[in-house]
Amino acid sequence: MSVVTDPRRSSRLRWYRGSAAHDEALLRVGPGRQGCWVLRAGSELDAARQPQFCALLDRAVRSGAQVVVLDLRGTDFLSIRLAALLGPAKANAWQHGVELRLLVGSLEVERALELAGVRPLFRHYSCVDDASEHPVDV
Repeated sequence: MSVVTDPRRSSRLRWYRGSAAHDEALLRVGPGRQGCWVLRAGSELDAARQPQFCALLDRAVRSGAQVVVLDLRGTDFLSIRLAALLGPAKANAWQHGVELRLLVGSLEVERALELAGVRPLFRHYSCVDDASEHPVDV
């Protein structure tokens, strides 16, 4: 178990259990509009989940969907390594004619995306309905 301090709230400590590939809160596909996949992550998206995350994202991109929404609103921890993969993932999706979009809820996840340098690549959406709308962004 590790402890992480939040610099914006110096008196508050956040505990992260770490996770394993077999943890209960798995990545899963949720309902979306036709032509759209919604991928929902668990509370922690770290290196232990990277193989499963990459496989599911690749499957979604190759599914024939026009839009893939990665819903991170329920995610409290996103590793910077995994966040950095979203840049190449967006480029790969675009090559397959798919728009990869993000829904983010927590400041911690926003910060990981900023540190990885990928946040400017994604528009801000407030809900799944907005993020899953067509047409594909140009």
